[in-house]
Amino acid sequence: MACKITLIGAGSVVFAKTLIGDILQFPELSDAHICLMDIDPARLKVADVMMKRVAETLGVKATVTSTMDQKEAVKDAKYVICTIQVGGYKPSTMRDFDIPKKYGLEQTIADTLGVGGVFRALRTIPVINQIAKDIADHAHPDCLLLNYTNPMAMNCMAVEQEVGIQHVGLCHSVFGTARMLANHTHLPMEDVSYLVAGINHMAFFLKFQYKGRDAYPLLYKVLEDPKRDFELVRYEMMRRTGYFVTESSEHQSEYVPYFIHHGQEVIDKFKVPLDEYPRRCEGIIASWKDTEAKLIGEGDHKMVVNPQSHEYGSYIIHSRETNTLRTVYGNVPNKGIIANLPDYCNVEVPCQVDAVGLQPTMIGDLPPQLASMCLTNINVQQLTVQAALTGKREHIYHAVMLDPHTASALTLDKIWAMCDELIEAHQSDGYLGEFAPVIHNTGRTYAGVGDQLIARARPLGLRLDQPGSEFQLEIEVDNPSGEDAATTMSITCEDAAIEFTQTSVAVAVGAGALTKVTLPGKVLSAVDHEIAIGLKSDAANVLAIDTVLRPYPIIAANDEGAANDEGAATFNIELSGFHCAAGSLQRAGEDLVIKIRVEDSDIQTTNRRFRIGSGAEFFFADSSAESVKKVMLLPDLDGEAVVTDGHRATIAEARLEFEKKELFYEATITLPASLVQAEGTTFFFDCSVNLGALSDAHSGGRASLSGGKKTWEDMTQAHLVDLSPKLVEA
Repeated sequence: MACKITLIGAGSVVFAKTLIGDILQFPELSDAHICLMDIDPARLKVADVMMKRVAETLGVKATVTSTMDQKEAVKDAKYVICTIQVGGYKPSTMRDFDIPKKYGLEQTIADTLGVGGVFRALRTIPVINQIAKDIADHAHPDCLLLNYTNPMAMNCMAVEQEVGIQHVGLCHSVFGTARMLANHTHLPMEDVSYLVAGINHMAFFLKFQYKGRDAYPLLYKVLEDPKRDFELVRYEMMRRTGYFVTESSEHQSEYVPYFIHHGQEVIDKFKVPLDEYPRRCEGIIASWKDTEAKLIGEGDHKMVVNPQSHEYGSYIIHSRETNTLRTVYGNVPNKGIIANLPDYCNVEVPCQVDAVGLQPTMIGDLPPQLASMCLTNINVQQLTVQAALTGKREHIYHAVMLDPHTASALTLDKIWAMCDELIEAHQSDGYLGEFAPVIHNTGRTYAGVGDQLIARARPLGLRLDQPGSEFQLEIEVDNPSGEDAATTMSITCEDAAIEFTQTSVAVAVGAGALTKVTLPGKVLSAVDHEIAIGLKSDAANVLAIDTVLRPYPIIAANDEGAANDEGAATFNIELSGFHCAAGSLQRAGEDLVIKIRVEDSDIQTTNRRFRIGSGAEFFFADSSAESVKKVMLLPDLDGEAVVTDGHRATIAEARLEFEKKELFYEATITLPASLVQAEGTTFFFDCSVNLGALSDAHSGGRASLSGGKKTWEDMTQAHLVDLSPKLVEA
């Protein structure tokens, strides 16, 4: 039976064509079932057409299928190839470049180590570990994961530590550098042999030989050639350490602290190309249409399948399927392979492969200076993996502060602030999960005084203006510690206008969990002032935070100002203390006019992983507050916008005036008041805005008029709009 080979991340079509083309050129694999999977339907369609034409061009009987269902993709697969990029070039990679640059940290590639590598790993590890779990549950029992996704070492370490399936990380830096050195020394590649070991992108040529004899003297000749103007960083590192490293000078310059942050003179001397990865990405994007046509043989382009490349993936699959013994270089769990590196790390070493699988070569000790350099990178890798697997935010800071390049350029304050901004940005984009909080302004999760339970209360359904109305006082108890806990929470209220039939409740909360309990309350008489509620616990390790019952804020219409604003109820929204949006609500006959200006200078389009990109959401409820109507303003990158309901369906009755500026956009939306339950003189209202970037100086995020993330779930905690003082006729 033909084996099933799944490619996850098939939207990386250029690389996908190389990998699958290599595989199908082996006669023994030419009838394989190639399954393509990607989350981008347009890219997946291109990949599907391309692979079928590759099979047709090669004249093989391979079966090509495609799916967006990951579990279906790996079902019964014997090989799963991973070539994903979580978050893409935009927004994620550009955040990894732009935010550090604000703090004075320059980068070149930022996909392996450094702050860019750390945050790429934090985005990627949850995704690749889910792939590994799906393989464990649904794939062939002998399935092998072949990972090409960076940051290689961190991804592979995470798979090993959390899932433990068969896997190997593959990179072309070893065979690519070997051929480059053969060219530099004018040696025929067939007469060159080598032994390489270390970690991915920082493995070293322990041996470089010509017909079995040491050829390093030839490399030293190249080093001293006054005409040499290439690989300046790598040859300089060989000068200082005695050994040549596998990955390019662009990469190497940001794995060590010696080149980028020492001023423009050093950057120019070693020709370090800052922002190199964005430059390449922009070039790829600009030429995509032509590339796509060439890949699928469309128009004037004929489908071309290149001869087998030197990528290891196809050779590993062929060796396992045919019992053909080969040596490849793979990234594997160390487990004593390199004796002076930790067992838990991931190392790049020669591996023999046949029907039994991959058997790494035992290396022994690296030269001590090389092991020490590797350790500076491994420290960052392990702390990043721990942050991803444990959810401890503290390890994000620790990983970045121990990164050689970052530590050479930034103070600790800047490292902390940069990490905070990156975390917030990637979370706002929807590509980074939550992390356990640290004690404020420290790099430590809760310990000692910091491991207290945190209790706070908030009212639900509270109408202080309505005598006899009932509400709930919700008590939220957060347990950041590593142990289960229990306590009794009690409340005190000295205002006779409020009555609680129950004033205490037992609370049990699991380790690292959050739980909510409620106490019923009743408004005995109308109140127009704040009422203090005391919150206490019978345990000493509870931080109990009192609360205040407040009458709802009122946004009242004005009868002053410019003529076109008379009768408008205005509102303002802040994001992290900064003004980010302003708007107004105004009656015009039977219509409601909504005006808003949002200080968003980096509009992000809505996507399926993220509930909303850039945009504004307006929430309305009538005086009963029993149901909520939502209206959304969604701008796009072309300077256009649409008005939709909560299900993203365009509201036909809405009239929209929209204008996008460099640092902000503004809109006027006119729609029937009855459509949003705003027919009366008063109604409940909340507004939430999401920004790609706040004006010209700050990262974006989400902010609301009410200050809460989900106040609209209980609109009585929102604002009350009162349009009665001034009505404007249409």
